[in-house]
Amino acid sequence: MKKNLRIVSVAAAALLAVAPVAATAMPVNAATTINADSAINANTNAKYDVDVTPSISAIAAVAKSDTMPAIPGSLTGSISASYNGKSYTANLPKDSGNATITDSNNNTVKPAKLEADKAYTVTVPDVSFNFGSENAGKVITIGSANPNVTFTKKTGDQPASTVKVTLDQDGVAKLSSVQIKNVYAIDTTYNSNVNFYDVTTGAIVTTGAVSIDADNQGQLNITSVVAAINSKYFAAQYDKKQLTNDVTFDTETAVKDALKAQKIEVSSVGYFKAPHTFTVNVKATSNKNGKSATLPVTVTVPNVADPVVPSQSKTIMHNAYFYDKDAKRVGTDKVTRYNTVTVAMNTTKLANGISYYEVIENGKATGKYINADNIDGTKRTLKHNAYVYKTSKKRANKVVLKKGTEVTTYGGSYKFKNGQRYYKIGANTEKTYVKVANFE
Repeated sequence: MKKNLRIVSVAAAALLAVAPVAATAMPVNAATTINADSAINANTNAKYDVDVTPSISAIAAVAKSDTMPAIPGSLTGSISASYNGKSYTANLPKDSGNATITDSNNNTVKPAKLEADKAYTVTVPDVSFNFGSENAGKVITIGSANPNVTFTKKTGDQPASTVKVTLDQDGVAKLSSVQIKNVYAIDTTYNSNVNFYDVTTGAIVTTGAVSIDADNQGQLNITSVVAAINSKYFAAQYDKKQLTNDVTFDTETAVKDALKAQKIEVSSVGYFKAPHTFTVNVKATSNKNGKSATLPVTVTVPNVADPVVPSQSKTIMHNAYFYDKDAKRVGTDKVTRYNTVTVAMNTTKLANGISYYEVIENGKATGKYINADNIDGTKRTLKHNAYVYKTSKKRANKVVLKKGTEVTTYGGSYKFKNGQRYYKIGANTEKTYVKVANFE
């Protein structure tokens, strides 16, 4: 079970305030053992096997005033790590402290004395990760996606972004320390929000858009995308009639995350096959009060064609609802029978084992599906001779369908006024139905 760590007895709910990503604080003098937790996505960074993620939350001390008493600062947090698709989280005694806080001059600072607008380094000693005896003896490399995180393998070692360790007979990896730089204490008295601004007009923006041409091989480089976004937008807080720059945002990481979400491979030097368009979500966080804002930026590559999904027009033979990829109904909208719909060229089996057509709109897959039975029907064999009906009392024609004949029915059955159920047959708009009881 995941547990938070404490440094002092002062209890305070804290906002996250690490630059460029959220941080967390930890206690002093207790060994940190990290045990297995729930499964998460496996680390895909080829530089290391284990991805360590500290989560630090620091609150700055507030001086006494005429309206409120002095409030000491505090530091709380946790450490988690992922290895082979599982998450491992720090497990510490509740009342012990195990972190050292230092300022830019390497002076030790107590949590109660934390100040706003200062970058601190938090060092957690004696960290171990228990990966289970099934991993005993393995040599693994430990690192972090957060560039502010470093490690020491032995006392006296210089902090490094990655360290290689050998797991003991129990599958435990031991580190001398985990160090997190650029931890900012939140000023709880500072209420200014973070906003994104247009560089040219100075206006606040909530969405953005940039256009970049790919090279003659249809490729872009991450650096070019970052430069295009940063040259058009910036993040800041407005205070005392001016914009402040106590805000951190990592556009490069945001671009990489966007490409990863679309499963677009990036070369070792940052090149990737450019899609016609993709969206980058740039998040900016205040170093002063922990507030944040996210700017979705649409990146368009004009000289790369917008791909069109192959599609076909089909007639709905039975009223049809829409479903998502998990075969769960989406809303209450439906396509009524005898209307046409544009769908993918082939059916897809969803989680329930039933075949569906994905709906295509403007050449794009929508993620909405229609049961193929409502379009193509299902072949059923008659166990009795059967008449074709128009209504519960009136036959549609003089045709008699013979026993053993294979007939295509569409969608679910209809209940007629006589209480009996009928299937629609015939790929037409005529009222032609056969009793369900006549089929095997």
